Amino acid sequence: MMQTTRTAEGSDLRQEYMETLTAPLDGMWETFIRFAAQWEIRRDGARIGYFCVNDEGRLLQFHVAAPFEDQEAEAFAQAVRESDASGAMVSTFEPWLSLCLDLHKQVRVHTFLYHDHHRSEISLDGFDGVRFEIVPEGERTAVEAFIRRCLADDPGDWLTGYVSNLVARRELLALRTAETWLGTGELRVSDTQPPYADLGVIVSPEHRGRGLAPHILSRLKERCESSGLVPICSTTADNEAAQRAILKAGFVPRHRLLEVLF
Repeated sequence: MMQTTRTAEGSDLRQEYMETLTAPLDGMWETFIRFAAQWEIRRDGARIGYFCVNDEGRLLQFHVAAPFEDQEAEAFAQAVRESDASGAMVSTFEPWLSLCLDLHKQVRVHTFLYHDHHRSEISLDGFDGVRFEIVPEGERTAVEAFIRRCLADDPGDWLTGYVSNLVARRELLALRTAETWLGTGELRVSDTQPPYADLGVIVSPEHRGRGLAPHILSRLKERCESSGLVPICSTTADNEAAQRAILKAGFVPRHRLLEVLF
């Protein structure tokens, strides 16, 4: 008899799942996976798989251990039914995508997932005395205020912890002059998918459209290269400005994150 049960901990099968992937998971969505509701799948008392579902009722990950692959369609259907999942967020390189398509009513591209294609050095014109450096702990409050000002929507309290973690790990850099913050760059080294590092960029509203975003990405790529890291990045399908900047910096969108509705 097959059963699905909520559990307080992530599955010990997750590493096995990661080894089945042909491309790295997006770091932001990997974080969402960790904080989603965790479930385990059991057959006759033995744990054969796991899945997780977020607060919006979307499956974020699903896996059945290799010896039980002949039962994965049954397990998937039961997981959807018993968790009341209304859909899934699944990348085009994840093996359970085909199971989602068996049940789909609607599919849309949510996010473009990029890998590094070529080196692209992008100089800046019209800026004097620009430096690009790691944000020190003493400027954590200032950089958080800058990021909040740049974002279109208020991110809420979570941003404080997020920025604090980046600063503590020395993964947040600022592009600035002596008087002005121009933008920030994130170089988030993956703890679970070495040697990958997720890159992110924010540019001040008054300096957008002047080539700062691709310049920051190119500088972050240089740091990855010198540290033996492999850069990846992503952006939502409706953010055309970010897509242009990422392409200019030498990335290409090899994969997609899909939203599948059941």
